[in-house]
Amino acid sequence: MKSQKAVHILHSIEFSGAEIMLYHASDIFKRNQIDITLLACELRKGRFEEQMLDKGYTVDSVGSSGKISSILKFFSYFKNKKFGIVHIHTEDLYLWKVIALRLTGHRNIVRTYHNNWTFKGWTRFKRILHRKMASLLGVKNHAIGTAVQANERDRFYNKTFIINNWINLNPDLLAQRDDIRLTKRRELGIPQDAFVMISIGGCSAIKNHNFLIDLIAPLHKAGVKITYLHVGTGADEAAEQVRATENFPNANIIFTGNRKDIPELLIASDIYLMPSLFEGLSIALLEAMYYNGLVIVNDAPGLSNMVVHEDNGYVIDVGDVTAYIALIKRLCNNKIDTLPMKTAARKFVELNFSMDKNAAELVEFYNS
Repeated sequence: MKSQKAVHILHSIEFSGAEIMLYHASDIFKRNQIDITLLACELRKGRFEEQMLDKGYTVDSVGSSGKISSILKFFSYFKNKKFGIVHIHTEDLYLWKVIALRLTGHRNIVRTYHNNWTFKGWTRFKRILHRKMASLLGVKNHAIGTAVQANERDRFYNKTFIINNWINLNPDLLAQRDDIRLTKRRELGIPQDAFVMISIGGCSAIKNHNFLIDLIAPLHKAGVKITYLHVGTGADEAAEQVRATENFPNANIIFTGNRKDIPELLIASDIYLMPSLFEGLSIALLEAMYYNGLVIVNDAPGLSNMVVHEDNGYVIDVGDVTAYIALIKRLCNNKIDTLPMKTAARKFVELNFSMDKNAAELVEFYNS
């Protein structure tokens, strides 16, 4: 097999979906002799850089302070480096990046669509135009799941090929559930009999963590003494911490920041909540369905197509706070047999989101 050089164009190298998938699949790319550079388009390379270097990736940056200087720096970078595969993950300056790549002699260009973008008006028209022109320039379009594919087709008239996101499935961890739960709760100072809900994701308005913070007080009023494990960081983290203190000073909310032990934290928790306003195909949700098994998600794009209500999880609109409180209270009091639901959630992930299968499909797509 011939060795190939590839570059993944990202905003910055963060603890986020695409980077986490690349992190876990590094050995698969090595076996297929694909030497990968991760290229950050922001001024800083990102907080996940060190871990990626440890996995054998090269990490580089073309960040600049303005749009014109950014695209000029981007052009200069690719003029001096040649890659057999260019994989774009970013929406910003997309068409201009494609033009720069074509002008520098790059032909095998892949674009991944990660999210259910809701652009409207003039912005939507520009995105339609950019996607159409990029396709005419030979870009191969890839969506991370059925909801994203449908959104690209219906909103932007953009045809894409589906390769599902993936996670690293580790059944050995599931076999050690009781020990992991005991150890991890002791480490975090959480009582063994506490009812723990967990969320995982960057702190932004889209992730809607404020909904969970505001849920704590009415849950306590309803007699549900809950501990909230808040995993992740981001631009809104400080504001979320202030909100937590002001709304309910005595609430058991643990802000952990970014963590490497996500599967263990999910195993140590009782339920995973994802109130996002929209998602693409969330790695955190896939991990929660596999390692925890009990999930409640908002009735929103990228979530309601993954979770079937009362089959492999619960789908409840975040506007219905009463329904959230009533369900969590029943779950906390062991009023529902959740084993069939947890089993269904894990089987769903195993069948559709295996790393070995889906990463191999991506390698095949590169060479199609």
